[in-house]
Amino acid sequence: MRFSPLISLAFLVVSAAGMSRAQGRAADSAGSHGVSMHFQQTFVWQNHTRFKSPYQGANSLAPDEPPALTLTSSFLFHASLGNILEIELDPDLSGGKGVSGSTGVAGFPNGEAYRVSDVAPKLELVRAFGEKTIPLGTAEFLDIIVGKFSLADYFDRNSYSNNPRTQFMNWALINNGAWDYPADTRGYTGGVVAAYERGKDLTFRVAATMEPTTVNGPNLDANIAQAHGLALETELGCHVFPRDGRLRVLLFHNTSRMGDYRIATVDSLSQHDIALTRAYGGTKYGIGLNIEQSLNERTGIFFRAGWNDGQHETWAYTEIDRTVSGGIAAQPGWLGRSEDWCGIAFAINGISDAHIEYLRSGGLGFIIGDGKLPNYSPETIIEAYYQIQLDRRLNCTLDYQGVLNPAYNRDRGPVNFGGIRIHFEL
Repeated sequence: MRFSPLISLAFLVVSAAGMSRAQGRAADSAGSHGVSMHFQQTFVWQNHTRFKSPYQGANSLAPDEPPALTLTSSFLFHASLGNILEIELDPDLSGGKGVSGSTGVAGFPNGEAYRVSDVAPKLELVRAFGEKTIPLGTAEFLDIIVGKFSLADYFDRNSYSNNPRTQFMNWALINNGAWDYPADTRGYTGGVVAAYERGKDLTFRVAATMEPTTVNGPNLDANIAQAHGLALETELGCHVFPRDGRLRVLLFHNTSRMGDYRIATVDSLSQHDIALTRAYGGTKYGIGLNIEQSLNERTGIFFRAGWNDGQHETWAYTEIDRTVSGGIAAQPGWLGRSEDWCGIAFAINGISDAHIEYLRSGGLGFIIGDGKLPNYSPETIIEAYYQIQLDRRLNCTLDYQGVLNPAYNRDRGPVNFGGIRIHFEL
């Protein structure tokens, strides 16, 4: 059955009505049993203009194609066992795919899209973890999370650009693009996170998590000794301005079967196929900077910068080795609409010399690859959105994105994306 917008929107309305009644029952039981349930559904329609494309490769953005659709539905079940443990189970139903099969742009324009071959909706338990909070003293706590989750739930957070369902949608804006954070195809991993919090102005987080068995693959590698990701983040409260801000510094180190760009480029046996160079021992390490600052109750700005060594292939997130991004989000209150949000942001992405030479030789990554790269240039993105709050639970967003040098190729583009996002939550 074809994944059509009419079917998607019908499912959205029916689910919303059903979950509204279910939410009432859950709210009644939460107080006595410590159990709560939440629901969200997000529909994204996206298309792009025709653009200059003198040649294409296997992972190029198609210059002319039909619109793309994605639909995600999430059920979040949370149980509190008194002071003993918090448990969360989140089944997720997702379907559809991004334009060109979610390839062709490193800073991909739809944060709800995944690199999947089947557009049919698929149900998966994406989160299943336990959380224990241990008081250490006055305003001091230690949180320990064990199970399956998304690292982006805890690291590289940002109040103004972190959620593709309600904020900016571009991959290079919702997370630090240079952080190839361990995850399966849909963005989840297994492992442990520990966070020490002292007051509101100091937090340390550490994590050890699993890597996928194959590049951007659906299964996680049980060989934890040779395939894992480590992350350390320090978060500080900033009071340079009259209003509060946050500064986060992230260090990361990943190891897995990721292939070597240099060997794939120069070794004739590899035939410029990085898959033939894969072996345990590949590493990727780097650093990320994340700043947010509230300007007033209705406006905030953000900035991110990231770098990784870029010697081994991208294994889980997207093909960005250097990035700078920033923007502003606000509730302007135009025409008396005080609950609407709007934002504008930019991202400038780059890759390492080894990565450039690999693509130039005809190599392919899992997200990008035009068959050649004679004229490298940073990928530059601008995104602007306006979110209309239709009621307390439902909003509709109009989104525009412009991409210069898609997949770092000055010979192709620029390309303009237009999108409509409908988001419902309980």
